[in-house]
Amino acid sequence: MKNFQLAAIILLVAIGVVAASAETSSKAEHCDDFARNAMASRPVSTGPVRGAARGAIVGGIFGNAGAGAAGGAVVGTARRAGQKTRSYQYYYDSCMARD
Repeated sequence: MKNFQLAAIILLVAIGVVAASAETSSKAEHCDDFARNAMASRPVSTGPVRGAARGAIVGGIFGNAGAGAAGGAVVGTARRAGQKTRSYQYYYDSCMARD
């Protein structure tokens, strides 16, 4: 009977520790979640399609719209990734600065 009581107490303590750690996330984890959600909902002003359109226009001026569109799509993709990264960093930093 004592072994059962001891096992029950250990189980209850373990459940309490797991529940407490699950409820208490660090500020960094909270800000990471906040920044990811904010970044995902924020639209960007560029991307591969817009880059391809710009590249096709510039390429058309110089005589090769197809190559310009391909290059523009690569540049647009890189710019989109950069915007997303800066957006995430802004939201993360602003969250961490709060009390």
